[in-house]
Amino acid sequence: MKTLFNPLHRTRVIERLSRLTPDRAPKWGRMTAHQVVCHLATALRLGLSGECPREPTGLMARPPFNWLVIYALPWPKESASKPELFDFEVARWGEDLAELRGLIEDFGARGPERQWPVNVVFGRISGKTWGALQHRHLDHHLRQFGL
Repeated sequence: MKTLFNPLHRTRVIERLSRLTPDRAPKWGRMTAHQVVCHLATALRLGLSGECPREPTGLMARPPFNWLVIYALPWPKESASKPELFDFEVARWGEDLAELRGLIEDFGARGPERQWPVNVVFGRISGKTWGALQHRHLDHHLRQFGL
C-alpha cells in the first residue's frame, strides 16, 4: 500500500500535484481545483495538529469497517464528507498550492511511529494507517482531475 511516509510515493504525489492548474475541470464532483487543494490541506492539517474537532461516529469510525474503507474498498466518486474537511477559505492559488506541498512534506517527515490523533472520519487509527489514508485521499482527488 502506498503511503505518504515513503519518500518516493510522496515525491510522485507532489509531481502530479504540480500539473494541477486552477482552471482544470474535474471528471466528477462539484469542487474546483482550488477548492480541492484547500480541502486536501485541511485534511493534512487536522492530522498534523493533533486535534480532532469532534468524536467520530458511525461505522467508518469502527474496525474493521475503517480498515476496509481505507485499504480495500473503492472510494465513491460522489460521496459526502465531514464538514470539518471543508473549513477553509480559498485564497491565492500559488500560496495555497505551496502550503499543500509543505503539508505533504511535513506529514511525511513526521513518520508513522509518532503519536497520531483520532481521525475525524475513521476514528482511532495507527500512524501507518494515517500515511496510507492520506496518500489514498490525495490520489483520489488527483484522479478526480485526471492526474
